Amino acid sequence: MPMLAQIITKVFLPIMIFYSTTTSASRQLIVDNLLVILLAVIFYGFMIGFSYLLAKAMRLKRDKDRIFQFAFIFGNTAFVGMPLLNAAFPQYGLLFMCLFSLIDQPVFWTYGIWLSTARDREPARFSPKSLITPNTIAIALAFIVALVEIPLPDLLNDTLQLVSGATPALCILYLGAMICFSNIGQIFKRKELYALILVKMVLLPLSFGLILSLLPLPFEMRACMVLTAALPVMTVVPMISEQNGHEGAYATGLTAISLVACVATIPLVALAVL
Repeated sequence: MPMLAQIITKVFLPIMIFYSTTTSASRQLIVDNLLVILLAVIFYGFMIGFSYLLAKAMRLKRDKDRIFQFAFIFGNTAFVGMPLLNAAFPQYGLLFMCLFSLIDQPVFWTYGIWLSTARDREPARFSPKSLITPNTIAIALAFIVALVEIPLPDLLNDTLQLVSGATPALCILYLGAMICFSNIGQIFKRKELYALILVKMVLLPLSFGLILSLLPLPFEMRACMVLTAALPVMTVVPMISEQNGHEGAYATGLTAISLVACVATIPLVALAVL
């Protein structure tokens, strides 16, 4: 499993990030929909501050507090969000999600990685080199290719598409293995699980929907933002947590239960505010 996690995080995920961004975003699309990027910045600023206060209020134990924030902040944009929005809004959904990911991915692979790192594994001093990872490199290259509009050769494009398509299945496979070898039954005794489902996946999306309804936004943009806020925990959270700390089983429980719960919570939020 550690070897599989290394392959996914250092090879497959960077390729998926690069491919999905370069094929769905162009310079003109980025310029025309800058409002989505601004909304994503506001969204993550709020989620970071709110999750920190919520973890403090619940007095979570050392390292569990950061993993809870890690799970609370980042929704499953890649494996649930993109298919969902593409099905609901074929013309705009995938575009909005990719523009949202222009903020989502840099925040995840910088601040998110810091949250996932156990305190006893943190370096004595912060080094900017720690931000240079295969994923941040993929994000930077994708920005350059999209903004400069560099065409990719067909052979390279087909190869990236093939590898990118395999990434969600590998992540789900890893999550299933984590569930198999972890005692996630203990997570049902944790109050933060129910706070995550109720607050992150129901109350906050409902609140966002009511606020956005007061603004002169296109319906598709408002709907996509609300559904994005209602997503379950990102699938790679357990993998990154296991690699960087001691709370892999805890993160797996939060992720797996939120994935099951979203079958009910996402329709509930959609019916209430859309």
